[in-house]
Amino acid sequence: RAALMKLLFFAATLAILPMSSYFFTEKYVWSGNSNYAAITAVCAANIVLIAYIVVSLVEDKQSFKEAEEKKLSETKKER
Repeated sequence: RAALMKLLFFAATLAILPMSSYFFTEKYVWSGNSNYAAITAVCAANIVLIAYIVVSLVEDKQSFKEAEEKKLSETKKER
């Protein structure tokens, strides 16, 4: 369930953040220059994707560590 919620969060962020950053920067930052606003939106999308990858790797590393600790404790109990 937690993985699904995390995926939905990042999917929504990936849908909302680039579009909002495009329109915000086009109007207020780049004074109507849509090329720079598009580059900003692409950077925002890449940041979201990199954040998803980092979160996934950290979560996988933690689950691997927990599995190793569980395996180690089971082998100690057998002795």
